[in-house]
Amino acid sequence: MTPPENELHLAGQPLDALDAVLLAEIRDLHSDLDPVPGDLLDRVKFAMSVASLEAQVAEIVSDEGLASVRGTDFSRADTVTFARDGLSVMVTIESAGTARVDIVGWVSEGEVEIELRERGRTRTTSTDDDGRFVFTGVERGLVNFVLRRQGVAGAPPVITPAIEL
Repeated sequence: MTPPENELHLAGQPLDALDAVLLAEIRDLHSDLDPVPGDLLDRVKFAMSVASLEAQVAEIVSDEGLASVRGTDFSRADTVTFARDGLSVMVTIESAGTARVDIVGWVSEGEVEIELRERGRTRTTSTDDDGRFVFTGVERGLVNFVLRRQGVAGAPPVITPAIEL
């Protein structure tokens, strides 16, 4: 079935005001019926970070302080533990005012460099002799950690999933 001559002629013309109105209505319809997930940008950034680092992704092993799934009340996790291939890290989140927290963490093995990725900035620290590290004055919001084993040749970085502070 071939389209009528008129349709072929119209298809070859530049967009006009009526086309713009129709396209806007279609866009609004799709926005209402199938909106873009609010965390899509964060998920894309995380996936790109993992790919660019050629990193292994740690799993959340435990998170203390979370409310039940169906509860109407919720609280943020006080402590979260991540693990991957023998490396585990436990982070404790301590309130430092209404908009900021301090993060105190412990790593299960030797010297590790920890990178904290938060909103628009990145901070780095290393563990002390006991495997402890601290980040102070961290803004609430989504963060994740990149762990790099020091002194282990060829060890890939380990990246944690994002957590909400």
